[in-house]
Amino acid sequence: MPNKKQRYSLKITLVGPDDELLESVLAALMDQTVAVDGIRIGSAGMETKDSDVRALIMSPRDTAMDLLFSLSYRGATGALIVLPEVTPELETEYRNEVRENLGDRYPTRVFEAGDCLDEDKCAELAQLFTDLLEEMLEQRQKR
Repeated sequence: MPNKKQRYSLKITLVGPDDELLESVLAALMDQTVAVDGIRIGSAGMETKDSDVRALIMSPRDTAMDLLFSLSYRGATGALIVLPEVTPELETEYRNEVRENLGDRYPTRVFEAGDCLDEDKCAELAQLFTDLLEEMLEQRQKR
């Protein structure tokens, strides 16, 4: 009988300055998303040879209450920062926010979305997301 695959659940926080852009990124990564009181939620799966991974992504809107904002970070093991254009100041601001809410031991990626999410940008985003999930999975397996 073949070995059973290990199952993992990972949580990622998606943050950035542009709510519409975050919504577009979430839609590009997920088939379905829901919004509840200022937080968008979606999930995606990934399979490897040995693992079955389910990723939950939560993205707070600017209008999210503080409690809901903190919920999007609670239990997260990675973060994806989405910026229309990467500037040192803006990247530092969001990296500091992630560091304050998650700490510095979890993987964080920055995605520069540009003006629109065309096919090339969506492919870049998908690869970045896969790389983030793989690093998170690797960290989880080391524990």
